[in-house]
Amino acid sequence: MIVPPRRPAARIHAALARFFRPTRILCLLAGVLVLAACAPVSLPVRSSFADPDPILAENSDLLAEQNLPGSERYQVTPPRELPGPLPGRVPLAPPGRPGNLRLPGLAEAPPRATDIPEFPTLDDLEVEARLERLAKLPPSLGLDLVRTGLTQKGRRYRRAGTSPVTGFDCSGFTQWTFRQHGLSLPRTAQEQYNTGIRIGTSELRAGDLVFYKINRRGRWHVGIYMDDDVFVHSPRPGRGISEANMKDGYWAKRYLGARRYTR
Repeated sequence: MIVPPRRPAARIHAALARFFRPTRILCLLAGVLVLAACAPVSLPVRSSFADPDPILAENSDLLAEQNLPGSERYQVTPPRELPGPLPGRVPLAPPGRPGNLRLPGLAEAPPRATDIPEFPTLDDLEVEARLERLAKLPPSLGLDLVRTGLTQKGRRYRRAGTSPVTGFDCSGFTQWTFRQHGLSLPRTAQEQYNTGIRIGTSELRAGDLVFYKINRRGRWHVGIYMDDDVFVHSPRPGRGISEANMKDGYWAKRYLGARRYTR
């Protein structure tokens, strides 16, 4: 039997089939790998709220001295969902110009970078010496307020913050500290200044509030007086709760006065 020779088109088709067969296999494998890489993977999410609070851990001794109820000592309830948008229109900086996003409804006006220089702080050894001197004084509400405030030492500043969960601004820090001892303070530093009992500088004692006017735009600041011209406060964005000296030149020329709150 004589087999007729293959036509050129048939030979070309057979050659192409042999060439593209491994190519199709490689394309199929590549498609499988791409699908596997893009498929969602359910990984366990570690909640940051489950981690121990480093501030509370560092200041646990001071916190234990307060004998506060558990409901007041650990008011750290993680939010279930993010809050919705704030009411009103949010003004943005003009296009092409640098600027900060300003949110409406905040308790205190957000400061500009030039408003608040780097606040002077005290040396740790100096602070420790003052704390040892305070520990030798008779127990009082003022000392308890100071110790409660120091349990949050190192907690970062947060604009409009009022709890250890979010962080504190200056008046949110004083409001939270006093609330732990059954004292209700207004929200802003100016309101706290207007409603407290007026006292002179020579009458200052532990637990009193000292007030400052930071800039010409009327930004207020408040801290809790400790002892020997030293107060503890939540100073500014990027800084944690710390101590400062009232006699420092920066604070001395901005001092407004002091107020006392009692039961």
